[in-house]
Amino acid sequence: MTLKPIFLCLILPMAAVETLAAAPSTQNHSIQNEYVRLEFVGEQEGYARARISARQGRDWVPVAEWKPLFRIVQNSNEGGQAWEPSARKVTVGHGKGATHMNAVQFIDKQRDTDGVEWEYQLAVILEPRSPTVRLHYEWKATSDREVKLLLGPNLYVGQSTTGQAKSWGLFPGLEFLYGAERSSNPRDFKAPLDDRRTPHPHKITLPLMAVTVGPNSQNPLSDPDRFFTPDSLQDEPIAARLKIQNSKLRSDYTVALLWDPLQRWDGDHSFPSARFASPNFDEGLENHRMALFLPSTPDFVPENSERAGTPCRLTAGKTVTLKATLVVAPGPATVAVREWLRTVGGLPKPNPWPRSFQQELDVCRAGFLKTLWDEKNEKWRHCIDWAPSHAPGFAALLWLDSRLAENPDARRQSHGRVELVLTNMLRDGPSSLTSQANCHIMQWELPFLCGHLPEAMAGLDGFIQQLIKSQAPEGGWRYEPGNAEQAKLGRAGDSVLGTCANKAATLLRYARITGDAAALEAGEKALRFMERFRVPRGGQTWECPMYEPDILAAAYGVRACHDAYRVTGDARWLHNAVYWAETGVPFIYLWSLPERPMMLGATIPVFGSTFYTHSWLGVPVQWCGLVYAYHVFHLAEELERRPLARTDSPLPLALNFSSADWKRVVELVAVSGMYQQFADGERIGAYPDSITKFEQRHPAFLNPEDILVNVLALQGHDPDVKTVRARNERGQIVISSAARINNVQATAAGVRFHLDFFAGELSHSLLKGVQAKEVVVDGKALPPSPGPLGRERGWWWDEPHQWLYLSIPHERAMARVEIQ
Repeated sequence: MTLKPIFLCLILPMAAVETLAAAPSTQNHSIQNEYVRLEFVGEQEGYARARISARQGRDWVPVAEWKPLFRIVQNSNEGGQAWEPSARKVTVGHGKGATHMNAVQFIDKQRDTDGVEWEYQLAVILEPRSPTVRLHYEWKATSDREVKLLLGPNLYVGQSTTGQAKSWGLFPGLEFLYGAERSSNPRDFKAPLDDRRTPHPHKITLPLMAVTVGPNSQNPLSDPDRFFTPDSLQDEPIAARLKIQNSKLRSDYTVALLWDPLQRWDGDHSFPSARFASPNFDEGLENHRMALFLPSTPDFVPENSERAGTPCRLTAGKTVTLKATLVVAPGPATVAVREWLRTVGGLPKPNPWPRSFQQELDVCRAGFLKTLWDEKNEKWRHCIDWAPSHAPGFAALLWLDSRLAENPDARRQSHGRVELVLTNMLRDGPSSLTSQANCHIMQWELPFLCGHLPEAMAGLDGFIQQLIKSQAPEGGWRYEPGNAEQAKLGRAGDSVLGTCANKAATLLRYARITGDAAALEAGEKALRFMERFRVPRGGQTWECPMYEPDILAAAYGVRACHDAYRVTGDARWLHNAVYWAETGVPFIYLWSLPERPMMLGATIPVFGSTFYTHSWLGVPVQWCGLVYAYHVFHLAEELERRPLARTDSPLPLALNFSSADWKRVVELVAVSGMYQQFADGERIGAYPDSITKFEQRHPAFLNPEDILVNVLALQGHDPDVKTVRARNERGQIVISSAARINNVQATAAGVRFHLDFFAGELSHSLLKGVQAKEVVVDGKALPPSPGPLGRERGWWWDEPHQWLYLSIPHERAMARVEIQ
């Protein structure tokens, strides 16, 4: 499908416009700093365009062209014609630090075809020691005008360099493009939903557009397959042939436009309109178009149009302004996110929590005890009115609530429910304790909290073996549609990140907790395979087309790579975990409308659709973001202990986030989820599958697991299984427990460590790499067990798995353990 331009510009000849200023100079005017050079081209009529270049060593290389500098479309006696007045007067820009080298201002006055005088200005200031350029437009007319278009910065990226080839494209909330992918792609939507050139501003999660060009940029295919995706397994060979030849560029450069969506451009209206077409099918040109213009979409400009359907009335003498920032920076498109955050002072502060920690426990507890509980079957539902099943993850969260809640009655209620469901699950077999039913995040925690750990973990044997067996020889997993409808969502046998990452994460979590060598080998093989992917895609193929960008795939990528690092200490995997975390940021709303507390931190699930007809653009689905946030929390904890080391990973980083930055991302997502959650009424504790207009909740209504897990982690009560490794002369020792593990010392004969847990409780642990002759806890011998441990104190050696199990009493919170 080819999208055609909305309109053709009719440019008035300059002879038809009355000149009010001095004759222009034909001399070019340039400004530059360490990163970017702007050369405004002097022509007979004045300045109408600029060449944009990036610093490459000691030289400058062209990366984009900016033209025209001005365009006005209005209702006039001649009709709605486009007028491109040139600027004939150029001066040094004003402001602190402005010089002729880094600042320029264009000011002019001309009359339109109705004889009305217009004054228009453009100020351009390069920030010192920064790849950013501040742009400020002003327009004013001496008589009332009906305006259909005031064009601001109109950039053609790739002009005079890579042409229509690119490396990346990013329009957060709408587009995340790699290589030869085109924007407004019909691959992920049924027409007309695929058109995303001028979107509703509420669909934009971060107000920026970016295109990256470089030596590996790919030309678009003239007639691509419906599902063509450059970083999919099947299309990787095709994409390799699309690489440009003999590029002048030695590395990637990103050109971006940033803006404040809430700027009052006429004193009353917000939301400048944005235009994005990559490649430039708007005008049939061999480049990539990014532009900002007035008036607003959708108040005046219909969505995906390029001029107002309803003209904006500009009253005589009133000044209209448009402010934006141009970025020209080395690196992938996500550097635009980094620069936008710099311009706004960093990540936004989360909204105040709607409830205290204890109040949130109350709300979530009510959800588990009442709202999502099936009294008849004594099981839980994933969503209100859905079929019930055992949910060990819910029981684990209630077990923690029974120790953390301040109210004794609340603790008693949670404890009673846990004991009931534990009895029921054990009746159906201990292996049910490791079921992930009804949960997005929780996985295998309950037996580490409540016991029966040996039988529960043994129940995973077949599952893990089958997961390894299903792995393709090259290391990934292929898309296998479950039915005829899912077969329409992608190509059977193809691979993207989302078809692999969750399976890899499961193997590597198992390897991290148990020390299993086969799971680790298969997991690392998967991670090496996953390094071919660049955009997170395909995490929700039960309903979503597999090639559309997907935050859930990013979440699983973070988890898989981070657990691999926790097992191996290989810095490459930590680097890759950060990469996939960075790819998730464009899915998060980092700006907000006033009086819409659900918006800040809300997350778009996919830049795409369900079955091509239900669009998720501008429709947050918070559970997807909450899964991402929890795995990012663990990554943030890791980065607090260990800074990133240099590796040869092919995945490019850009954001330079600190551990504190990543934790702020987690809190932003969690707090939005808390605002979306029902705090009272018959749905208390539940939260919606989706919201619209950042205030309207829509079914299904989910259980509170994803919210509570993040809240617990942020409050220092992370429910995850803890793992620590040590090494002695016999090899590696792995310790996994529900308790915090501290002061680990490997000895020639065994290992010593401390376990910090709830006083008066048993903690349950699994160890690999050490076989006990004696276990001493707080100076007292722990009795060996003749069989698998249930909920009694003791230790047991699992000979087939070579695992040592401990059930340790905590008379006080901290227990000192020594194994000989």
